[in-house]
Amino acid sequence: MDNEILEEERVGWWENRNKNSALILTFVVMILAKLISMVLPNKYFYDNKRILGMANGDRSVDAWGGTYETAANLFRSINFLHFNSMLQWSWLLGLIMTVVIFFMLLRLPEPDTVQTIFWLTCVGLLNIYVFNIGKDVIQFMFFFAVYLILLIPINNSIKIVLSAGVLCFESLVFRSYYILIAAFVVSVYCILMFFRSRTKLSYIGKIAGMVISMYLLVCAAMIAAQVVMPSAYHDVMNVRSESLDGRDTTAAGAGATIINNWIGDNETTSLPMFLINYFFNAFRMMLPIELLFKGVQYLPFLIFQIAVTIYVVHLFGNVSELDDEQSLLGLSIYLGYFLASAIFEPDFGSWTRHEAATFPILHMLVMSSNQRVAAWKSSQMVGKHKRNRVEVV
Repeated sequence: MDNEILEEERVGWWENRNKNSALILTFVVMILAKLISMVLPNKYFYDNKRILGMANGDRSVDAWGGTYETAANLFRSINFLHFNSMLQWSWLLGLIMTVVIFFMLLRLPEPDTVQTIFWLTCVGLLNIYVFNIGKDVIQFMFFFAVYLILLIPINNSIKIVLSAGVLCFESLVFRSYYILIAAFVVSVYCILMFFRSRTKLSYIGKIAGMVISMYLLVCAAMIAAQVVMPSAYHDVMNVRSESLDGRDTTAAGAGATIINNWIGDNETTSLPMFLINYFFNAFRMMLPIELLFKGVQYLPFLIFQIAVTIYVVHLFGNVSELDDEQSLLGLSIYLGYFLASAIFEPDFGSWTRHEAATFPILHMLVMSSNQRVAAWKSSQMVGKHKRNRVEVV
């Protein structure tokens, strides 16, 4: 009897070996990532150190307003342990937030090997760049709130509206431009649902229709802002150039990851030029191949972004066949976030960091059972069979 129980346990462990390995290695990767963060150059933590100095009341640090002040005030108010160093915050937040994502992993289905590697890579990135005193861990918590909403057993449309509500609330208390992301999330969801129900459209027709619709959505938002909210329009047109102002680009590698416009300069005020550059910059953010020519140190970020893009594109291309409603909702939220980020992001480094902060949503797109490599092969065979039937008819 005991032997039978042991055999069943061995079989059960083996059937869930990837998930069990990920659960065990999550905290190992966290520790390794924290050790790596301790030896990284200061350029990776300028914002963190500024917020730390502001929270500590260090007069030698220039106190900035806006989200810097909001973050500094928050950490000052919760500093019950009287921390005064980034290392202390890093380890505490890393431990707490890694426990949070550990429980997120528990509810997931068994991943394949590629998904497991992706999960552990995200754990590493989060513990280096996000789980520390700074703005990004706050952003993570807002997306975690959206994640919790998506788990509630209610109507999908209500989930999207509530998720947009969280982002609207964030625009009031933290990052004002998240009102735009909220609008994009709802709009993208409507676009996906519309084309999902268009059964007579070809596969290519659906993809082209969704991409064009989302680009036109951005164009319409910019045109509307120019007329209705000229002040906000001016801020959007200048946000990238202003974020680049004051950066020390003379230091070695300091400006290597900046997303400079290909047409014109970063200070263009022409809306048509802005929208053309937007299209190219969005594509560059999805596939930052140019990082290959910036240095070998950027290769891990390139691989990570290509992996994210492949997973997102696969879901996007098979939106009509998606049987996982949470993946569909997560895709709408991620794409809404991406459409807005392509307007604001000044460099590839900040994009990777900000994208990592969306992990509560991003992992729903990647770790779904229909994102396993075996499921991809199966869906390709089904799609080929359908196309052959159409040709015969």
